[in-house]
This record gives sequence, structure tokens and C-alpha cells, in this order.
Amino acid sequence: MINKEKMSFVSIIVTYGNVDRYEGVVNTIESVVDAGTKKVFLVDNGCHYSISSKIKNQFSGFNIRVRRFEENKGSAEGFSTGIKMVMEDAQVSGQTYILILDDDVLLDRNFADRFLSINQTLVESNKHVWSLFRKDRDETFANGYDRNINYYYNSVAGFSLLRKSRKNFNSILNNISCPIFVPWAGLFIKKKDLVSIELPDPKFFVYEDDADFSLNIRKQEYKILRSPELVLRENSKSWFESDSKKSGYKIYYGGFANSGRFLYKVRNNIYLIRRNLVTNVFAFYTNVFIFIIAGFIKYGKFNKDGFTRLKLLCQAVTDGLRKNLGENKNWKL
Repeated sequence: MINKEKMSFVSIIVTYGNVDRYEGVVNTIESVVDAGTKKVFLVDNGCHYSISSKIKNQFSGFNIRVRRFEENKGSAEGFSTGIKMVMEDAQVSGQTYILILDDDVLLDRNFADRFLSINQTLVESNKHVWSLFRKDRDETFANGYDRNINYYYNSVAGFSLLRKSRKNFNSILNNISCPIFVPWAGLFIKKKDLVSIELPDPKFFVYEDDADFSLNIRKQEYKILRSPELVLRENSKSWFESDSKKSGYKIYYGGFANSGRFLYKVRNNIYLIRRNLVTNVFAFYTNVFIFIIAGFIKYGKFNKDGFTRLKLLCQAVTDGLRKNLGENKNWKL
């Protein structure tokens, strides 16, 4: 049974795209309702169909608020809008937890009971927020260690030639991991704590905005915690997981996904790392150079579109270095 006196939570869900995503939205909402959420804040991020009327008809009697954008504003603006909706709702108290989700995940019915059991073992005075464990996307607990902040210093999209491996990982203690970067989907945080955390720059548009928000959480001296008992189940796979044997570069040069996804991710990561995590300028620019050249030599040199894609990648890197963010209409998602 959910102890309603000890914990109350509301849910933010961001969706976009065509009507073929509607079933996933419904499944996500049903899962949080079954788990005990008090209210759902749904962000219609430029859906190509009238989701508001469909959802309110299907969940008549349940408290669902919808905010619509006529066009997709990107994940940075979409999730930030959901957070602002909760912040503006006076009926949501500071002690209420906020669960942030996208439209292709499922929350376990017994989530609240498991959370209370795990959270009560922690020292209440320690500042922390939670990120739910996405079993099919995260190998942290299988590996038995976390990447720490050293892993990301001077890196480019996770690549670093000069990384010293022994200093980049921390062992997991008491079955609780402490990740540095976490996705939007699965963040679980009290409203009173969320007030102090800066939202990401909407110019990220898509990709790395969640990483920026993760760093903003850390800047307010909160730890991000994760337990294998607090799980989000997947309804779908992300573009870079459609084939686990393909690297991001292979997907990009091979045309296995729209090029804009890789370009946004690289551009925004370059910007994020340069602004926050460069401790050695020489090491950073060395990694940038090798990242570009090594990927091209391995995957692009014999590809008929290889040089065209190399040029696009160089422009994305340049944009990141020059802080030229925002939506690029030429990059197809």
C-alpha cells in the first residue's frame, strides 16, 4: 500500500510527433496513475494531432493539465515548460515530489512503496535527488562502478585520448550509484529542492540539455542517486541503441539515422564541456581534433557521403566552440 501521508508525487510528461506515439503516451500516463501520481502535467511539444482532447476524454475524471506548443520547441524548452507548470501550481506543495518522464517509459505500480523503503535508509539532511534506473540503457550496476567527474574532463562526446582510467571510476556502495549525468526521464525531486536549480538554456534545443541540468543540480550541492530497485521500463529504444554494435560515428557516416541527431549531440556536448569541464585547454583541443579525424578515417573515408558529412561535423564542432546554439533547420531529426 502507498503511504499517502509520507509521500505525494505529481508527474511531468513531454510528448511530440505523430499520432503513432499516442499509445506510448497513454501507457506512460496509465503507469503513473496506477503508481499513485496526484496529477499529470502534459507538455504537447508540437504534436501533429489533437492530443489534449484525446487524453482528457480517455482519462476523464483524472487531473491532467496540458500545455501546447504549435511546433516542436525541443527537449530543453519542453521539459523546462513542464517544470514551470508545476512551479506555478499553488496546489502542489513544496514537499511534493516531481517525477519527470518522456512518452516511452513505464513506471512500476509499486514504485512508491519501494522508494519509501530505500529513501528512509538515507540521512535526511544529505541533499540528494533521484534518477530512476533504466535497466535496458544503463550497465552501471552490472559493472559495479560509476563514472566520476574526472571521466568527463576535457572530453568530447565521451571520448578522451588522455584519460587516466584509474581515476575515472568510483565503486558503488550499498547498491546506490551516484551518476554525474542523467536523462530527463526518471528524475525524481521535491518541488522545494527544484526551486533552486537553474533550468537549461533553451538554445540547446535537443540533446545535452539534460546534461546541463544535471550539472546545475550538482552546482547546488545535491547528489544524484540511483537504485536498481527504482526502475523505469522502456517502451522503445533510442536512435543510438537501435543496434548496440554500431557506434555513434558508424550510425552517422552510415546513414542509419538522421544526421541531425548526431550533429546536435556533438555540437551541444562541445559547448557544455568547454563551458564547464575543461581543465586543460591543450588536452581538450587535442581530443576535439582526434575525435573528428579518427571517426572519419574509420567510418567515413570510403563512404560516398563521407566528406560531406565530415564538413557538416566540422561545422557542428565550430558552432559548439563559438556558442552558436539553437535549432538548425538544416539538421533533420
